[in-house]
Amino acid sequence: MTALPDVVETQDGRKLSLREIDPADMLDLIEAAGSAVNGASASAWLSYAQMICSVTAIDGVPVQMPLTKAEVKDLARRVGNSGVSVLEPLFYGTESTVSNEVETAKN
Repeated sequence: MTALPDVVETQDGRKLSLREIDPADMLDLIEAAGSAVNGASASAWLSYAQMICSVTAIDGVPVQMPLTKAEVKDLARRVGNSGVSVLEPLFYGTESTVSNEVETAKN
């Protein structure tokens, strides 16, 4: 992952302030995940939660780093679909990048 911009703007005009999750935050996130990290979807859940938890403010209003699974879900709802649409390319690359990786994996 490349360095995150300080602020991104969603299609609906909201401004999301971002910061990279540090190792201590990641440990908190793993603890918050609880049983979510015990299944086959653990990596996907943590990756998505890491993306959501990189948001530190919405329209200049600070948001606290979630400490529970419910708080992660609450922040995800606040970020919303338009926020996720802006964040996904920063964390997972463009759709063509993902498609290229899938094609490479098939070979």
